[in-house]
Amino acid sequence: MKFIHAADLHLDSPFLGIKEDTTTPSELWKILHKAPFDSFRKIVDDAIDENVDFVLLVGDLFDGSHQSVKAISFLIEQLNRLDEHQIPVLLSFGNHDYQSEGAKDFAFPKNVYVFPKEVTTHTLTLKDGKTVAVTGFSYATRNIVNDMISEFPERSDADYQIGMVHGAIKSGTDSQYAPFTINEMENLGYDYWALGHIHKRQQLDDHPLIEYPGNIQGRHKNEAGEKGYLLVTDGTDGNLQVHFEPTCPMVWSTLTMKLDGNETEEGIVNRIIDNIESQNFSKLHLLDVKLNFVDDGTISSDDLLDRIKEKLQYDFENLHAWVYEIDVVENAEMKFNDLDQEFWDETKHEVYNDENIKSLAKKLFKHSYIRDNFSSDDAITKLLDESMNLITNKTKGNVEDED
Repeated sequence: MKFIHAADLHLDSPFLGIKEDTTTPSELWKILHKAPFDSFRKIVDDAIDENVDFVLLVGDLFDGSHQSVKAISFLIEQLNRLDEHQIPVLLSFGNHDYQSEGAKDFAFPKNVYVFPKEVTTHTLTLKDGKTVAVTGFSYATRNIVNDMISEFPERSDADYQIGMVHGAIKSGTDSQYAPFTINEMENLGYDYWALGHIHKRQQLDDHPLIEYPGNIQGRHKNEAGEKGYLLVTDGTDGNLQVHFEPTCPMVWSTLTMKLDGNETEEGIVNRIIDNIESQNFSKLHLLDVKLNFVDDGTISSDDLLDRIKEKLQYDFENLHAWVYEIDVVENAEMKFNDLDQEFWDETKHEVYNDENIKSLAKKLFKHSYIRDNFSSDDAITKLLDESMNLITNKTKGNVEDED
């Protein structure tokens, strides 16, 4: 058995963080707008080349409940390609593309099975005669607060049993997206859980495999890194094996450089360009350049960004890079004076972690734009750095205490 697990296509999704100004090339916008489409086309290419048994698409195929003609036509075109190669597709709708009146007539080809809002099991018979039972559901409203896993049946007598869930781990009383626990998934005895909704690739458990593939294309800086799909195969030992395959045509990334305080603006610009050239990017990278000044130095990040964009606007396609943001951090190696540096180094990651941030934010995380902003490792690192700078400044008397 071999299948592809993908989720969160977000076709027609907007991109955040790229300014629409005279220095941003029109060709760059074309690449951005095409990126989710190109990524999914590559997924379909790979499905055909790998001759997979089926494809699972776990929610948020579109970015909203009202889809553009372009997005619908493209999706149908790609599903037809899979149909021509007799590759079944099982798909569900999520909280972004929920179908309030049930799945409307998208004119999907005959190889496509769309899960209804009720928990339903669809069984496939593979070319080798083995059977695969896949259980899932679609969203009929933007939010699902009920525990849908409680409606999933126990493992059947099929050769493989797979669960499809577009949702998130249960978290207090604020869970709005088909909340679940890992224990209840484990207790059902399934072979694989294909998840969607969380845009960061992660494995929640390895027995059974409970997997988020992440979205297929990062849409802003908090969705950094490679994006794509999971290829799942039945190993020689009888256990399922998972391999991540990147497909996104562009990557959000961070480029960090150390500088002293004596360099001119022109010198810094040239160093940034040289650093970018040395990376030899094979695909487009959208870069947040972080400049750490070891010694005292003052420079305008806005002026630098304008100079960099002027240099890149005619050469970004050759370099496969575009700088959308520059952060200047002065005295990056500054240490605490009165606080115990060793204690800080030992405890900072115990305090600044995903679990504690979720606990502190609580109801704020019901807003997707806040939750997404703190969903990446980069966001936690930035929060830690800003906290260190704030504490350092306070110990030096640079920040006034507030009543």
